[in-house]
Amino acid sequence: MIRQTSGNDLRRPRASRLAGAIGLLLALAVIGGGILPAYVGAQGAIPPIPMGFAGVASTVTPAAPVPAGKLVQAYVGTELRGETVTKADGVYDNLLVQGPGGTVTFRIDGVLAQESIVWEQGELKAGFSLTIPSLPTVGYNLTMAVSPAGTGNATDLTGASPYAPGVGVSIKAVAEPGYHFVSWTALAGGFTNPNSATTTFTMPAQDVTVTANFEVGGEYTLTMAASPIMGGTAYDVTGASPYNEGEVVSIQAIAASGYQFAGWAAPAGTLANAYTTATTFTMPGQDVVVTATFQVTQTSSNCFIATAAYGSPATEQLDVLREFRDGVLLESAAGSQFTDLYYRLSPPIADFMSGNSFLRTVVRQLLVDPVVWVVGAAADVWRS
Repeated sequence: MIRQTSGNDLRRPRASRLAGAIGLLLALAVIGGGILPAYVGAQGAIPPIPMGFAGVASTVTPAAPVPAGKLVQAYVGTELRGETVTKADGVYDNLLVQGPGGTVTFRIDGVLAQESIVWEQGELKAGFSLTIPSLPTVGYNLTMAVSPAGTGNATDLTGASPYAPGVGVSIKAVAEPGYHFVSWTALAGGFTNPNSATTTFTMPAQDVTVTANFEVGGEYTLTMAASPIMGGTAYDVTGASPYNEGEVVSIQAIAASGYQFAGWAAPAGTLANAYTTATTFTMPGQDVVVTATFQVTQTSSNCFIATAAYGSPATEQLDVLREFRDGVLLESAAGSQFTDLYYRLSPPIADFMSGNSFLRTVVRQLLVDPVVWVVGAAADVWRS
């Protein structure tokens, strides 16, 4: 009976360590395998939340609400960022102004409103009154055209012609297969960017035809990617995809904390320099993905929590963990994502632990030692 009890007592620490280690590794697998990184990655891809406005629009002369159906537009600088139309009694709503920030100004039927405000992400300004001196009495027709005929489509996205002089009209050109967009032209008025397929046209004080010009030759999509996803971000600096074959595009890679840029890769096309963060890429005659590759920056102090638990970066247990990190975790995308997450979240925890010997002991015995034991026990497997 005494032997049986002693045997059970000897097994309990190992059993509890094994159970704790398996639970921990399962949790790390869930985190490293994509759930949290996917969320973080998705959050990183979300654009800034628009600023919203709603209220009443009115004129000074006569002192009255703006009639229903009048165009209300919001600008940041000279760029049109949002628009809506008035309802009965001058009410307007659902005016969403996209970021990034700056001073927001407003136009009603092309007339500059007296009010302005600094853009703030996610802010909702209900009851935000807009006032203009008076409404214009004349409107002018906007006609959309393409050249040569049959090579594409030109669309007035605002869709509220006739327009008062000074109104910004959102327009878009889409090429037919085998053609690509070249530029916008008009005899009067102005374009925010005449070479962009989607842009804003400012109405002149006359009827006007806006023409989208196309040429023979297909356009191809450039997609930017990062490997691993958590390693950093790849940017199309030119920002005008799709591109023509042979067009030169400026691209840039920015590494995330704990990573360094390793190089560019693409299945087609030509990179001016595959090993500089900022370079150019010549488009091939096909859709293409250009990938910026990153690698974890190696430092001797990366095992933050484990180092704090043992009180020194030079222990045998940490050597085992570092070997497992370098030989197993960093060899897979999931492992690299988890490692990056650990590097970002663990420093404040380690700092808190370092000043509390009792907490270091608890973390070492209940968390770090079980992981070291499991990793060490399976060393023959993962080393091979």
